[in-house]
Amino acid sequence: MARSVFALVACMVLLASSGAVAQVGRPSESPQGTAETHASARFDIDEQSLASALRAFGEQSGIAVLFDDALVAGRLSRGVHGTASPHDALRILLLGTGLGARFSSTNAFTVTADATAPTPGVPDAPAMARDGSPSLGQGDAFLIQASIAQALCARHDTRPGGFRLALQLWIDGSGTVERASALAPSDDPARDRRVLAAVRSVRLPPRLSGMSPVTVLLVPSPASNEPCRGVRAGED
Repeated sequence: MARSVFALVACMVLLASSGAVAQVGRPSESPQGTAETHASARFDIDEQSLASALRAFGEQSGIAVLFDDALVAGRLSRGVHGTASPHDALRILLLGTGLGARFSSTNAFTVTADATAPTPGVPDAPAMARDGSPSLGQGDAFLIQASIAQALCARHDTRPGGFRLALQLWIDGSGTVERASALAPSDDPARDRRVLAAVRSVRLPPRLSGMSPVTVLLVPSPASNEPCRGVRAGED
C-alpha cells in the first residue's frame, strides 16, 4: 500500500505514493477528506471524454465529483489504470485538461477551471504518514526525480518535456526499480514502453523501498524549463 504523496510542481514530474500527502511550490493546506478519499483502490478508466471519465471515477470510487457540463465539454481524459488513492486518480484524470479539483465536502470533489487549485488533502511536508510509517521527504522526492530524469534524458527517444505520461514504480529492498507500469498512457505506446524500460534501469537508495509504489507524472515543459537542458543523449 502506498504511503505519501509528494508533488514537485515546478518541474516536469510529479512524484507520489499514496497515504499522507505533501507538496512543494504552493501554500500548504490542511488535510481534508475522509479515510475513503485517502484509501487506495483499483481504477480502470479508459481514455474518453472528461465528463464520462469523471462519472466512471465516481462509480468506481463511490465519491461524488461535481462539475459543470459546460466546463468539461470538449475535454479529453487519458484515463487511469492502476491502484491509487481517489485524489491521486482524479489528479491523473485531470492531467492536461487545464482543470483542477477542490474538496467541496468531506467526501466530494468539485472540478474547477483553476488548474492551480490545491491538490485535495495536501498538508505541508509531513515527516510521518497517517499510519505512523516514514513518508517521502523533499530530499528523497528530488532524488527520485533527478534519477528518473537522468535515465530518460540519456536517450533521444525518451527525453521528457514534450509528452504526458502517468506511471507507477515499485522499489525493492536493494533500491532497484523492480516494476514500472503506466497508469495513464500517452499517445505513443512505443515511447511509453521505452520510458518504462528506462525507469526500470534506475537505482535508488534501498531505504526508499518502503515508499512504494511511487506515482510519477511526466508533463510537458516550456522551452525555458526544458528538463534535459545541457544533457547530451547517447545513441538510441
